[in-house]
Amino acid sequence: MKYSVVDLGTNSARLMIARMENGRAVSEYKTLRTIRLGENMVNGGGITQDAMRRAAATLNEFKAISEGRGAAGFYCFATSAVREAGNRDAFVEYIRRECGVEIDVISGDDEAAIGFAGSVPDGGGMFDIGGGSTEVIFGKPGRIEYKRSFGIGTVKMLQMFPAADEADKGALGAAHELAERTFSELPDTKGFRFTGIGGTATALAAIDLKLKEYSAERVQGHRISLKRAAGLCRMLESKTKREREGIIGLEENRADVIVFGAIIMLEFMKKINADGITVSDRDNQEGYLEMRLGGRVSQALSIRVEQ
Repeated sequence: MKYSVVDLGTNSARLMIARMENGRAVSEYKTLRTIRLGENMVNGGGITQDAMRRAAATLNEFKAISEGRGAAGFYCFATSAVREAGNRDAFVEYIRRECGVEIDVISGDDEAAIGFAGSVPDGGGMFDIGGGSTEVIFGKPGRIEYKRSFGIGTVKMLQMFPAADEADKGALGAAHELAERTFSELPDTKGFRFTGIGGTATALAAIDLKLKEYSAERVQGHRISLKRAAGLCRMLESKTKREREGIIGLEENRADVIVFGAIIMLEFMKKINADGITVSDRDNQEGYLEMRLGGRVSQALSIRVEQ
């Protein structure tokens, strides 16, 4: 039996169609659409009408794809943009009315937990750089030592530092300072090796691999050293948005936000003294499905955090 899971993020909506094998989600199909739910939300406020319409159109498209591929269940969860929106309830009701879809708005801690469950079920560290927040979690199965959602993301940074589109050094420097200051609150990560999940990490892996067409198989397990992360960051910072659009491996609609993803990842790696990170195409979508269907990580959202 196949199931669909949609992640409604700040920057994009992602669809996964998967089956369950021995309590683990096995993806058969993934795609995404850029919907920018979090546009103009950096100073508070709500989801715009245009963003609502984009989300509804995308969800209806995803429902049609799911039906065409024989998916029996359709699940949808929402993260930073929706949980922070002043008109969150109105948005959820709008989607229910226009699409017949119930949205599960999850907390930042739960977002970290399902990402951890989906990508590093045997333990370790995980970070997920999204459009509106960055989730960090580390520990062992059933014994999480730390998890937190930081209010820093690529779309938020773009709205704060729009001059980065023109490779403005002042804006880029300020973005580095913000990321460094944000992660100054991280505790000792106790030597855990970290895995990066989500669109930012996989996009940077695709750039590093120079993939003309995205390949989950090649991205899964790809390692990016600290030196290489710094090099990717310098390369992206040296280019304008228009110039970034021509980078092999980068989807054109990420050209404005990817530089902030590289900055956040680099400052995170420096803070935890990591010599490198591993990228996983498996992420919170797999974790969410396993949680919903009672797989081996069905307790992902109630893991005890060590004090």
